[in-house]
Amino acid sequence: MGRPKDADPEQTRVTILDAAEDEFAEHGFHGTRMVAIAKRAGVTHGLLHYYFDSKDRLYEEVVGRLFRRHLRLFEQLASEGTVVSAREAVMQSFDLFWEHPNQVRIMLWEMASGDDRVERAMKDFYDGMARALARLPAKATSAKPGRDPRDVYVSILGALVVYFFRDPAIKRVFGEKRFTEADRKRRRAHMGALLDLML
Repeated sequence: MGRPKDADPEQTRVTILDAAEDEFAEHGFHGTRMVAIAKRAGVTHGLLHYYFDSKDRLYEEVVGRLFRRHLRLFEQLASEGTVVSAREAVMQSFDLFWEHPNQVRIMLWEMASGDDRVERAMKDFYDGMARALARLPAKATSAKPGRDPRDVYVSILGALVVYFFRDPAIKRVFGEKRFTEADRKRRRAHMGALLDLML
C-alpha cells in the first residue's frame, strides 16, 4: 500500500506512536487492538500497517521510545568520572516518570502479565540500569552504615511509581487530577525527604 502523497510521514509515525503508547498504557499489550490504535491516531487500519507491520513491532517502538530516555540517565550514572548520588538518581527518575507516566503504566502491565517482552526488547536498558546501580556504592561518600545506596534506590523506586497507579485508593487520597505543577513539587519534595532519611 502506498503512502498518501500529501501526508507527512514522520508526523504520521509520531501520531501513531503517541496513540499506541496511550493504548498500551491503558490496556496492556494483550488488551490493545490495532484497530483501536488506528482510530485513536485518526488513521486507517491499512495506513497503520503501512508504518508498523505488526503489533509486536509497534510495541517495541513504543517501549523503546519511552525507555531510551531513562537509558540515557543510567548511561550517565555508569560513565567513568561522573559522580551522581543515589539521591540524584532517584530524583532524576522521578522527573522522567512525571514527564512520561505511561512508562510506569506499561511496566506495570508487563509485571502483571508475566511476559518478558519488555525485558527482551530493552535489554540495553536493563543492562545499563544494572551497571549504574552497581556503581552507586562507590560513588556514595556519605552513606550511613548498613544503607546500601542500591537498596535505597530500589526501595524508593516502589514509592516513586505507586503514585502513577490507577488505583482506587490512590485516586481517593490524591484525586483524579493529581498531576498539576503543585502536585509535582509536593511529591518531589516528599521523595527528597524520604531519601534524606534513608541515605
